[in-house]
Amino acid sequence: MSNRIVIHDLAPLDTTPSEDERRWLEELAQDTTTSDYVIDFGQSITASTPEPVVQCGPDGIWRAGRYIGEIYRDGRVLEIRPRLGIETIAAWAGAALNVRIVPDAAEHAHSPSFVAELLAAAWRATVTSAARHGPPALRAPVRHVSPHVRGRLDLPATLALRSARSPNVVSTSRPKQLDNPISSTIVLADRVLDRALHRTGWRGQRIDELLPQLKAAVGSRPALPTQRSLARVRYTPITLPYRGAAELSWRIARHRGLLANAADHTDSGLLIDVAELWELFVLHCARRAYGSAHVTHGTRLTNSGALLHAIDNPARTLGRLYPDVVIGPLRHPWAIVDAKYKRLVDPVGVVREDLYQINAYLGTHASAPLPLGMLAYVDFPGQTAISRAEGLGPWITTIGHTVRFQRLPVTANHCIAAMQQLVPRPHLR
Repeated sequence: MSNRIVIHDLAPLDTTPSEDERRWLEELAQDTTTSDYVIDFGQSITASTPEPVVQCGPDGIWRAGRYIGEIYRDGRVLEIRPRLGIETIAAWAGAALNVRIVPDAAEHAHSPSFVAELLAAAWRATVTSAARHGPPALRAPVRHVSPHVRGRLDLPATLALRSARSPNVVSTSRPKQLDNPISSTIVLADRVLDRALHRTGWRGQRIDELLPQLKAAVGSRPALPTQRSLARVRYTPITLPYRGAAELSWRIARHRGLLANAADHTDSGLLIDVAELWELFVLHCARRAYGSAHVTHGTRLTNSGALLHAIDNPARTLGRLYPDVVIGPLRHPWAIVDAKYKRLVDPVGVVREDLYQINAYLGTHASAPLPLGMLAYVDFPGQTAISRAEGLGPWITTIGHTVRFQRLPVTANHCIAAMQQLVPRPHLR
């Protein structure tokens, strides 16, 4: 029996599992906490609602969920491959990180470690872009006690020395230093990725030039900085591109699943949430279509409509509504879009929970002009049949909102054009 089970995301297992494999899948589905294995590419609404990696339907057929990657358990591995192909997933990840990601060599991109290859490509593009103007040198205060002033004179400390008959003065300078949390996270992420890929030449020339400088400052195995220490870093306009590189590096460095293998007999692995990438891709296309100033990500909403208000104290609320994308002014948006990485096909069609969800989002905007509501599904290649929800649309709510259940193209230019056609600016209506 093979120790590797291969399946595609959102697809059924195309072979009948043996009794041992079935028991292994049952234990995996029951005991796996998905969030322990997922590396995210940015903040998203989707990530807050994890789903099972695999599950068995009423028909007894095992199906994969919305994740791709590998999970190792008890000497076996579940490999979930992207049904849309690694190139499409790389393009979505690039949109999420605002960089162009090119998987390095097709034979590596389609290897069993394809997720590590994709992650390495994303990290390489992000760090290379950030390093365009130099290494991540940050200014930090350095105290000097010497006969000469270096930087700013520390008068109280100098008076204390002089009272003790010392000829020295105390001063403080702020030189640029590479010994900082950014350098540490980049070095650690490189270490994890290099051990996971088992090959040379994957970094690229710019990173090969940068790493010796960083290692000379922080060493080859620095301690992993905390998220708090990274958040306290004060970036300059030159070093600001390193913020995204540091955040991605930190997520990679803390994740040991990249170093696992099927013979470890430990529970480990690495997953990428494709539904999260689809949400961030739709957000990217909306910003390209309407301008960043007119598009708000749900993670940025702080005053979203509440589900319930206390009768005695309306300021007290219970439950919040956070759509994925809001297009237009927040008080009177043009459209509210929720990205769904699902197949819009009959007889399932629109899931009841999703229908309630978009209706609840629109219900918080009951005054004219009413926004358009849209559930944005993936237009999977080869899906020619049009579902009832999409074919009979657009629909209208009892209040008067127009609602669309729409499949969007998986490439950026076509998706942008489709959104501009579906959600015209107010002056074009």
